[in-house]
Amino acid sequence: MVRGLVNKLVSRSLNVAGKWQQQQLRRLNIHEYQGAELMSKYGINVPKGVAVGSIEEVRKTIQDVFPKENELVVKSQILAGGRGLGTFKSGLKGGVHIVKTDQVEELAGKMLGQILVTKQTGPQGKVVSKFRLNV
Repeated sequence: MVRGLVNKLVSRSLNVAGKWQQQQLRRLNIHEYQGAELMSKYGINVPKGVAVGSIEEVRKTIQDVFPKENELVVKSQILAGGRGLGTFKSGLKGGVHIVKTDQVEELAGKMLGQILVTKQTGPQGKVVSKFRLNV
């Protein structure tokens, strides 16, 4: 009798846990750059980086923030994971690149306004309107 009761309790517990996991909702949707700014504001160390949304901002950011850097990380900002393994509909592979500083503008031109497709976006993808420049 005790064994049957224990089995029943375990079965119900697992059933409840499974339902809870299926009902999780994402209630906070922010880009990586927004999360980094928020953490930095509260004293959490984050890699030095700036969000940009135009070629002009890229030029200014490189001159003002990264004048001595030889390489930068260019990270597309969309609300989806798998950006590094994604593919732009234009054919460009990857939404995250490490490039020489003098190549950032060219790469930015290939990413901004383009659709990035990842496993999480599905085939429709998402438009990249900003990206983050990191050291």
